[in-house]
Amino acid sequence: MNYEVIIVSNRPHLSREAQSCLAGLNSRVFDGTNYPSFSKLVNDCITSSEYEEIIICNDKARPTHKSVEKILAMLKDGWGLVALYRFGFFGFKKDLIRKIGFFDERFIGGGYEDNDFIRRLKEADISYYESEEIDYIYLPTSWYYEKNNTARNHFFRKWKEEGNVTTRLLAEEDYKYDIGPLKNINFIKFEKSVLLPYNVRLREMIMQTL
Repeated sequence: MNYEVIIVSNRPHLSREAQSCLAGLNSRVFDGTNYPSFSKLVNDCITSSEYEEIIICNDKARPTHKSVEKILAMLKDGWGLVALYRFGFFGFKKDLIRKIGFFDERFIGGGYEDNDFIRRLKEADISYYESEEIDYIYLPTSWYYEKNNTARNHFFRKWKEEGNVTTRLLAEEDYKYDIGPLKNINFIKFEKSVLLPYNVRLREMIMQTL
């Protein structure tokens, strides 16, 4: 076994319900109380894990054993990031992070970090599978991005989109986290990505750096 499912939550009743769906699998709850951003929370999950394959599970996600098996099988086949309820339940290998960097912690308050990471996958020509195929409880978010434009403003300072051309304006930050050396895994290319309708345009998007 070289994986774990990490349930990120600051709501114990929801995290218990999510973990009960994963009974018998390697899972743990990571306390997300008072985190400044979802990105920082995910990065700390990554650096605290001894495993190479990580699945991040929102406390509103209700995955099955088969959904965990599907993510692990797709990662073994070379997919870069596999999201079975967008960024509410997604998995990746640490080598993806070694290759393209950690989640951008400048998205304070939550929001837009998923849009950012997908563009970085496209930029690196690494495949992305996204769907909404697991059960998910619709409750208000515990992030405050609806009242704060910090994350949105950072996204548009970092990326400029004109037609089908996206230009990178800001480089990634180097967080100096140590998760071991790059293993140079061969990932499936982005052109094979499976995308939800609102992201299909990313397949033909041209990425460039200013």
